[in-house]
Amino acid sequence: MTTSQQRLPEGARYCADTFNGAIASAALSAAWEIGLLDELDQKRRVDIVDFAERRDAHPHTVRAILVALSSRRIVTLDAERRVAETDIGFDDAFRARAFFYWLTRGCGELLTTLPVKVVNSLRQGGFVRRDARALSVACRNITQTYFDPPLCDMLEKLELGTVADLGCGGGERLRMLAALRPELRLIGVDRSASAISLAREAVREAGFADRVTLLQDDLVTMGPRPEYGQVDTVTCFLMGHDLWPRQNCVRTLRRLRTVFPSVRNLILGDTCRSTGLDGPEHPMFTLGFETVHSVMGQLVPTIDEWSTAIEESGWRIVDRRLLDVPAFSFIDVLTPA
Repeated sequence: MTTSQQRLPEGARYCADTFNGAIASAALSAAWEIGLLDELDQKRRVDIVDFAERRDAHPHTVRAILVALSSRRIVTLDAERRVAETDIGFDDAFRARAFFYWLTRGCGELLTTLPVKVVNSLRQGGFVRRDARALSVACRNITQTYFDPPLCDMLEKLELGTVADLGCGGGERLRMLAALRPELRLIGVDRSASAISLAREAVREAGFADRVTLLQDDLVTMGPRPEYGQVDTVTCFLMGHDLWPRQNCVRTLRRLRTVFPSVRNLILGDTCRSTGLDGPEHPMFTLGFETVHSVMGQLVPTIDEWSTAIEESGWRIVDRRLLDVPAFSFIDVLTPA
């Protein structure tokens, strides 16, 4: 019997799909990093040898990546495996590419050493290592793709003057806000000096340097500064769960009203812990997000836990947008209660 004639029983099919899906996840992440996904998105086909020569890439590895993607119908290859074209699953996979990059590139070492993370005596010091650069790249794309469009809709209802973006990273949201509302003054805040340096270069290249101030500061420990005095709106995305457990979160949210004495709006966007799921019902990202944070010993609150913590901290939810992707994610507009 040839391989093409094999018919796996149902149980074996589940195992094969799980195994092949793991390989395809790594392949999708690699394809994005080496520019292969972007070329497929633009041209809808790629000649493997030509791509390898132009990118100084190993052609057999490029072919292996594409074969792995073909197992999930992301691409299809010709009979000689020389040319790949986009298949029925490509557009969805391309849109979701950052989730795979977050998982396999950002959290790859954590997952491959998972047995060690179970042993309490080995959970010492820096026992969790993740790729900070890869996580930043992934979260930037996730924010731009899934959080920024509804955020722009919500901002249309608000009067804005000076906006502070906490955890501004490389300045992507600052540039988006500057382009969206030419009258805005903007302050980018990040605890990372390298992030501030990247943001400064990004806003300069975009022509917004005269409207953007960049400051190195830490959300958890920040205090009042003259630059914060006129801020009327604060944004904070994909960082909220880092503030927990609950009392730490409540304390930080309360302190923001002192740090920003003129604040009228606090806009929070984050992903919550799932509720009511069982077995194979987990949607994209949820299982990976919760597994990684469980290993790290970091509590991820549910949406209800967020709501009660917000109320206790002296803020009031005036607008809430629930996102389908990432599942169990939200954007809240808060005002002082």
